[in-house]
Amino acid sequence: MADQSGLRERKKAATKAALCEATLRLAVEKGGLDAVTADEIAAEAGVSTRTFHNYFPNKEAAFLHDFHETTAELLEQLRERAQRQPIWHALRDSSISMHIEERFDLTQMQCREQLVRNSPELIKNQAGQFMELFAEALGIVAEATGTSPDDLYPRLVLGSALVAMKTSNEDWLANPRGRHLKDVITAAFDQLEAGITRPITTTHS
Repeated sequence: MADQSGLRERKKAATKAALCEATLRLAVEKGGLDAVTADEIAAEAGVSTRTFHNYFPNKEAAFLHDFHETTAELLEQLRERAQRQPIWHALRDSSISMHIEERFDLTQMQCREQLVRNSPELIKNQAGQFMELFAEALGIVAEATGTSPDDLYPRLVLGSALVAMKTSNEDWLANPRGRHLKDVITAAFDQLEAGITRPITTTHS
């Protein structure tokens, strides 16, 4: 029974991933998600339109499925790491542990980033997912720092960490040559930890 349940979950995950990939391919081909329909996405993924709607409420959710899955993994990592690391380091290392540059194709990531920037609807949907991440992670940060989720401190720590994560990814995607994402993330967290009033001086050999 457990094996059958596990198989069903793997099939669901595979279908969601296929629909997400199909959505991105079509959005790139057509120059934007606005030009893509749910019917086209379903056909591209080899499933019915009804199946598409069983998995996703709209094409924006399908497009952002990878982002949703990654943030869920980030939260899981943060919960575990917050038990044994200072919270700032737990936030940094949780982001690094996603191994984004190894899991996703660089060109696809760059295309996805550009498509999101050009779509008010995608920006709106991604912002909604981001706020869900913030709300859930805030409790973890507050507990780890002995504060309340209503206090300024945990909100400031988490907000700064999420900005560091987002900015690091954008900076690396804009210029990935000769750099590793984990090093960019580490540099961003180091800068915030040292203070934001002046840049860290880097010595070049």
